[in-house]
Parts: sequence; structure tokens; C-alpha cells
Amino acid sequence: MKTILKRSCITILTLISLMVTSFTYAALPIQKILLDSGATLFFVEARTIPMINIGMDINAGSVFDQKGKKGIAEMTANLLNKGAMVDGGKKDEAFLSDKISDLGAVFNASASNELTSIRIKSLSKKVILDDVINLTAQMIANPSFDQKVLSREKSLEISGLLESQTRPEYIMSEQFTKMLYQGNPLGSIASVAELKKIEVDDLKKFHQTYYRAKNTNVVIVGDVSTQDAVQIANRLTQKLPKGTNVDLTIPAFKPLPIKPANQREVHISHPSTQAHIQMGIDSVPRNHPDYFPLLVGNYILGGGGFVSRLMNEIREKRGLAYSVSSYFMPSKYMGFFSASMQTKKDQSEKSVELLNQTIQQFVVNGPSDDEITAAKNNLMNGFALRIDSNSKLLANVAGIAWNDLPLDTLDTWTTQVDKVSKEDIQRVFKKYLDPERMITVVVGGN
Repeated sequence: MKTILKRSCITILTLISLMVTSFTYAALPIQKILLDSGATLFFVEARTIPMINIGMDINAGSVFDQKGKKGIAEMTANLLNKGAMVDGGKKDEAFLSDKISDLGAVFNASASNELTSIRIKSLSKKVILDDVINLTAQMIANPSFDQKVLSREKSLEISGLLESQTRPEYIMSEQFTKMLYQGNPLGSIASVAELKKIEVDDLKKFHQTYYRAKNTNVVIVGDVSTQDAVQIANRLTQKLPKGTNVDLTIPAFKPLPIKPANQREVHISHPSTQAHIQMGIDSVPRNHPDYFPLLVGNYILGGGGFVSRLMNEIREKRGLAYSVSSYFMPSKYMGFFSASMQTKKDQSEKSVELLNQTIQQFVVNGPSDDEITAAKNNLMNGFALRIDSNSKLLANVAGIAWNDLPLDTLDTWTTQVDKVSKEDIQRVFKKYLDPERMITVVVGGN
């Protein structure tokens, strides 16, 4: 019996593996369709399972928050499913939650500095999907923004923020963001005082101003036809105002200035047992041609876990940290490079020096041929895991849509990685990781 079960499990796993492999390595054509509502649809037909994943990315990020009231965009998104006018009557959050749950669907919404993101997941069965779309379209277009709910959510948000402000990692990140963005609204962070000022009218005005079909990308991945996807996307956006009545231009970024080291470092005292260190610099947006050389190079420098240069120099050779890593964070408007670690307080100065030294040695000397080969193999062989589910595929397609990338980006991703040369990596790291502009934040050090 055990042998039969074992063989059965192996057979099932093999079949699943073959299904996933065929799905992830198949061509993934992305259709881009301008909708009657004014929104833009990005659609991938995926018939593997009877599910549909839907994303709505709206140009309604916190960068557009009213001055002095940071947090309006996030609070607006947060209250979409906590009360709305549905089928001519006001429904509270309990009704909406129960209805979504009864349909076996998922709805969530959040706002980042760049955009508001709404995610919906449902069975593709028509009788269920129709109800999900009908309900969520009204929630998005007609939220009620109840005063009692807003007061409760503000209290929760403020409590969470106050707790976060006691943690060294939050203090470090907040200071790093302030230094990196230099007052640009894309880098502003909500304060307790600002959250307290947010009123229902602020949410209503923000929703009316920015939640518009023309500002919206609808991304659909799942078990529906193109015709059905267009109908779904139009239904989700047709109740939103069509045009745009405000300037959506983002203020230009200023590159970090060249300064002496002591003017680029900030040390903040904290009673934690560890010193938290973050070092970084501004970099390129996601659609920049230098993105792939930076991606491959950073895998070698600090993104490859135990095989990275930073891990080898700081943990393996000297035992200064349990973990150290680096990454390039691309976005639509500006990217940045960051390297971070934790260490004993009395080792913070030595660790900062070594972290900076290791980065600059990599900038000057570049990677070895073996490191490049290993990095490419890992990134390329691991690519299938980036799109092995509808939700992951949705995230990738949404990123393509938001960052204005070519529609064949997923098909050419591994090719772009494979094309990166040693000279490309050396060029971009010398260009973007200027040691005289690199900022450093230490929380809890000596």
C-alpha cells in the first residue's frame, strides 16, 4: 500500500510539474486594449484553473495627498470596502465583507506613493463572477466614507505608527527616505499630526478627483475570453468619471549632491542591542535600459544571499552580521540602491567602513566571469517561479503596464539577463554608485 501511495504521489507531482512548466514557459501574450470607459486593459488569458485575478492600478498615489494631510490616499483605499452605495442602498462593511466571503472572492485595496492598487480574485464561473464584478464596481465608484469608520481606522493607523516609531528599523527607513528624496512628495511620510487632520470630506474630494477611468489600468489574468475581459474591465470602470481634471505631473527629482562623508551620514541613538545600518543612493527607473546590468550586478554584490560579495566579506570572513544584503528598487519615476545590515553597537563604525569598502571595491574592479555566469544562471533558471501563479503573473503584468514597459517583457526577460556583459556591469556601477553621493543612516550605533 505504501509503495502504491508513493508511486501515486510521484505521478501526481510529475504531472503537476509538467503542467506548471508548460504554463510558465509558454508564450505569454499580453493584450493591450483601450476601453470605452477611457481606462486601459492589459489582459492575459490563462485557462489553467477556473479562476480570475483582476487588478486596478489608479494614478492616485500618496504623492497627490493634500499638503499637511499625508495619508489621504491610503485612507481612501482602505475605506473602499468598509461601506458603499450598492444597488441603490447604503451597505455597511459587515454586509460587504459577508457578501464577498459568500461569493468566495477576495477584495483588497492599498495606496503607495505612486498609485492606488485594487486586487480582486474570484472563480471564473459566470454566475459568481457577475455578482463579484457588480458588487466591487459599486464599492470602487461609490464608497460611503462613514465618519465612525474613518475615526476607527485613523485610531488604528495612528496606534500602528506610534508603535512603529519605536522600532530602530522604522526609524532608519524613515530617515533614509527623507535624505534620499530631499523633500520630493513621492518620499513624504505620514505623521501622527497629519493623520489626525484627515476628514471625510478629504477622502471624498480625493476620490472624486483621482479615481477616474482615464487614470486607470485594468489588468486581468485568468480563465476568461478577450471579449469577456473587455466587458469585465468596462463594468469595473464605467461608473467612474471618464476624464482627468487635474495635473498628474510628478515633481522632478534632484540627484543627491556631492558632500563630504560626515555630511552624508546620520547617526541616531537608540536603546536597541543592535545597530541598524542602511546605505544607498538614487538610481534609475524601471524602464531604463541600464536596469538589467544593475539587476545582474547586484545579484553578485548583495542580492544573491550566501553567494554574494557582501555576505562573504561581512558575515563569512568577519562575522560582523547574521545577514547583509543589497538591492536596486526600481519605480516608475526614480529608483534607488540600498544596502543594509545589523551588527553589534560597538562594531557599527567598523561595519559601515567595511560595507562602503566592499561596495566600492566592486564598483572599481567589477565581478569575475564565474560570478557573472552563476548570477545569470540563477536569475534565468528562477524566472519561471516569478510567473508560476495567476497572482504572480498579474503582479508582473501590472508592473509592465504601470512602468510603460514593452508588452513582450516577460518573453524577453531571460534574454535581457543573458545579454548583460562584464563591461555593462562595470559601466553602470561606476555611473550610479558614486561614493561621494552615497548616504548612510545608523540607528543605535556608537
